[in-house]
Amino acid sequence: MISKRLIAGSRIFARGYRPAGFEYINPINSRGPLKYGKDSPQYKVLSHTLAKSVPMYGFNERAIVNSLNELGYPSTMLSVIGSSNGPSFFHSSPALMELLKFHLVDKRLNLTENISLETPVDQLPSLEHLVIKRLEMNVPVAKHLSQLLSQLSIPGPFLVDYSMPELHRLSDDMIYFSTEKDHNDFAWYSKRLAVSCAYVSSELFMAQDRSPDYKETFEFAREKLHRVSTLGEYYNNTEEFAWYTLLSTINLVKSQLARG
Repeated sequence: MISKRLIAGSRIFARGYRPAGFEYINPINSRGPLKYGKDSPQYKVLSHTLAKSVPMYGFNERAIVNSLNELGYPSTMLSVIGSSNGPSFFHSSPALMELLKFHLVDKRLNLTENISLETPVDQLPSLEHLVIKRLEMNVPVAKHLSQLLSQLSIPGPFLVDYSMPELHRLSDDMIYFSTEKDHNDFAWYSKRLAVSCAYVSSELFMAQDRSPDYKETFEFAREKLHRVSTLGEYYNNTEEFAWYTLLSTINLVKSQLARG
């Protein structure tokens, strides 16, 4: 495993540990786990849904249908969106699963789209800046975050193949494209788990936050990052994240079965 190296104020990129390095070759056309580009109907519908319909209706099929109608696409296109996704026990449709995936991937890539591979180290943003910026991206859909997080953590292939990997890719990107000191070997995993925990805890806090402009959420996130970066609480955060995943999964299964 190879960590990032800094030489003469600029970065030498050798990221053997990254499973998706192609994302940085051409981020305009390469959308990672998404199988379509920005000029595709799927991208146009899902980006419109996320920006215009989700703030009104939440993360559900109704939001996608609303955008299909506004963009003039036939409602039958709903069956095409997300057709590559496998069946899920709890999710209502492959189209909804694709919307959730689109939200995770698109926001992650947009977070660092203005940082090039040649950006000097002294011009990189701080880890705190990137975490706060990513949380700010949630503001338009903040009242639907509980719904989003509950769907992302439902046990099944989607959780294993997309929800968890995207969370850790986000943490990886925020560390890699910031001034945060990087590590190798086991410290690499523990630090990313710690940042993942800090971020998802902040999203959970944001879902319940009623303070003006989500001020308390951003204060909560800064405190979490302070503990990770300054106090080095990698073990505690990793343990906390594991318990969060376990308990939320159990509670979600119970609530879903009760509804059935």
